[in-house]
Amino acid sequence: MPGLLAALLLATSAKADELTDPNTWHGEWQAENTDFSVLVLPSGESFRLEPLRPAGIEWQAGEGMINGSSGTVEVRYQGVVAQVMVQLTSPETAIVRSMSCQPDYHVVCTLVRNQQARFVKLQ
Repeated sequence: MPGLLAALLLATSAKADELTDPNTWHGEWQAENTDFSVLVLPSGESFRLEPLRPAGIEWQAGEGMINGSSGTVEVRYQGVVAQVMVQLTSPETAIVRSMSCQPDYHVVCTLVRNQQARFVKLQ
C-alpha cells in the first residue's frame, strides 16, 4: 500500500507541475461544442490571445497574466469590458468564466453572468 500511495503522490505532483508550466498554455483552444477558437501564445508569466474562428467577430484581448494553473485577461467586445479567468483543469482542458463585466446592464454581460465555458486544446 505505501508504494501505491507514493506512486499516486508522484503522479499528482507531475500533473501539478505540468499545469503550472506556461508552455502548457500554448496552442489552439476551442470552446467545447462551438466553432469558437483562439490561439494562446504564452511568454513567461503572460500570454496573448489571437482570434481564429469564427472569422469576422471583432473582439480584443489585453495581455493576460498566468499564475500557476490559472490566468486572467481583459476582453473587449461591442462596448463591453470583461475580466476573464481561465483555470486549467488538465493539460488539454480549461474552464473559462467572467469575473466582471461592464456595463452590467449590457445584454452580453447579462448572458455571461454565472456562466462558464469549457475549452479543449486542439492537437
